[in-house]
Amino acid sequence: MRIVWTTGSDADPRLSRVVQGVRGDAVVSAVVGGKPVYVTATDAHYDGDCARPHLHDCAAKMVQVWDAATGEPVRTAHDVGGTHLVTTSVEGRPVAVVCDWSDTPKPIDLESGAVLDGIAGHRGVVVGLATTVLDDGPAVVSVAWDETLRVTHLADGEVRVLASGERFNDVSVVTVRGRPVAAVAGDGVGLWDLERGERIGSLPVASKIRKIATWPDGNGVLATLSWDGEVEVWDAASRTRLSRRMPGPQPAHDIAGVVTGDGRRLVALSDQEAVHLWDVDAGRPAERPLVGPTSWCALTDGGPGVVVTVSHADEALAVWRVGTGTRHDDAGHSSTVRCLTVAPGGHVLAGGTDGVVGSWRLEDGAREAAAGAMPAQVHAVAAVPAGDGVAVVAGGGDLHGVTDDALHRWFDGGPDRPVAVDHRGEVRLVVPAVVDGRSIVLTAGCGTTLHITDLVTGERLGDIPGRHQPDGIAVGELGGRPVAAVSRAFGPFQLWDLREGAPIVTPVTEAMRPAERVRAFVRLGEEPAIVTSRGHAVRVMDLGTGAAWHLAPDDIEHVTALAVHGGGRPLAAVARTDRSVTLFDLPTRAPLGVFTLPYPATALAWAPDGDLIVGCRRDLLRVRRAE
Repeated sequence: MRIVWTTGSDADPRLSRVVQGVRGDAVVSAVVGGKPVYVTATDAHYDGDCARPHLHDCAAKMVQVWDAATGEPVRTAHDVGGTHLVTTSVEGRPVAVVCDWSDTPKPIDLESGAVLDGIAGHRGVVVGLATTVLDDGPAVVSVAWDETLRVTHLADGEVRVLASGERFNDVSVVTVRGRPVAAVAGDGVGLWDLERGERIGSLPVASKIRKIATWPDGNGVLATLSWDGEVEVWDAASRTRLSRRMPGPQPAHDIAGVVTGDGRRLVALSDQEAVHLWDVDAGRPAERPLVGPTSWCALTDGGPGVVVTVSHADEALAVWRVGTGTRHDDAGHSSTVRCLTVAPGGHVLAGGTDGVVGSWRLEDGAREAAAGAMPAQVHAVAAVPAGDGVAVVAGGGDLHGVTDDALHRWFDGGPDRPVAVDHRGEVRLVVPAVVDGRSIVLTAGCGTTLHITDLVTGERLGDIPGRHQPDGIAVGELGGRPVAAVSRAFGPFQLWDLREGAPIVTPVTEAMRPAERVRAFVRLGEEPAIVTSRGHAVRVMDLGTGAAWHLAPDDIEHVTALAVHGGGRPLAAVARTDRSVTLFDLPTRAPLGVFTLPYPATALAWAPDGDLIVGCRRDLLRVRRAE
């Protein structure tokens, strides 16, 4: 197989190092043995939410030390980890303090890897850690849901408890007029003098704050991240706001203060797919986002002009050089591609997490004007002939963020003509079909009923009822009748006669398993079949006989995308979490080839000539089989 074209440019020149195989939920910089290092902490996670539980112990926690110059591992402390991680120096020895979803922060001697006595005292979940140096030595500041701020002196273990009367979310320490001051996120942002042990004021923030970040110089400037994603930069001494960044299209994950080589302050803000850089003094984006092994990444300042990220999802630590003025342009999507289709006339359409339905020329991958935009991320997109032109339909939304009850429609590149389909805030599935010469669209979302809508007029034509939420739809023909194959999250499978508006019983009806999704309708012989996926398993099921067989039954990697090419000799493309995409000849079940991507594919679609279009994060690729 060969790549005909790709929208991705060369590697981002700002990415100076990637260390693969690092599972991390927090990262900080430190000096160990006189050498700069990066320290990562990993928390335990639920194996039911893990895409690759067979590769590691999901319950394992660890703190690891990595050489900043080479990326080589230096030391690992097992059975201790978490999402809160800070470092300091105690009697000349580097010490990390880490905390998971518990009430006992644990110090670790980074020279030896030994876990020291825990920092006890909180009666609730610890939600924030910070370090400072007081008159009598280094100390750890911790806040918890027990409405207390605690200052633990690391030299002798003495603890001071400062009661607040409010539940905290995070803490950071800044220097105000030469004194260490804790900025604590609660109902607002309180300022506490750590030497005197008393509250000295607050910041008039606009929203409830989730995280606080500071800059390496330790002065009184800090950045706050609200629960809705808004970033504000404050001077704690004057209690004035210096800068403000409104929420972005994605939920924010982590925040850090970074200083460029020429002394400019930047706010680094990560979300589910990228790290955004905000120039504090200029009050605008500093440069293009950092996109790479940055999915849901934690981040930290790595020294002048350096941002360090660690992504549990991508299992990688990355070092980025920012603020240099280096340009990095590409022709890919403006956000992660979630769905793909090839439109009549030779255009590739891709829906992204930012709500944009982008368009690229199938011939050479050249970017075209976007087909349309929606108020929330795009879950599904399709394109069909309509009259003398092409209609593009899409659905999206997010149950936990921006809702979108509309089926969006664009005819011949014209304006959006949305029609409400009432799927409780999301449209997750959009599948076009033709019944007796009439173009229709089948849609499903958060409810249990699948709706049938006239593509052109927007008229509701009917419903496909059920007791559970649909999670897969494919359309085809059975005995000359147009039918829809529908899977539901907890069953049962339905085969629905679209002309008569009634169910059809087949041997497959009771054979579907819970969470097994219909992916495609395909004809391999006299009777049609459906292709399904469930976790790592891909099945082909004959609708006439109920006979079923697996594609690559021994492959235990979960499926991330699947597409079937029904024209000519049927083919299937299966993408998995190990970053592979395998092509199969469906009649013989034989693999035709495999290629590996930088990240797991997020969407697949077939071109009419049998080339495969692949969405990999923000990039698109056109792949051709070797003759």
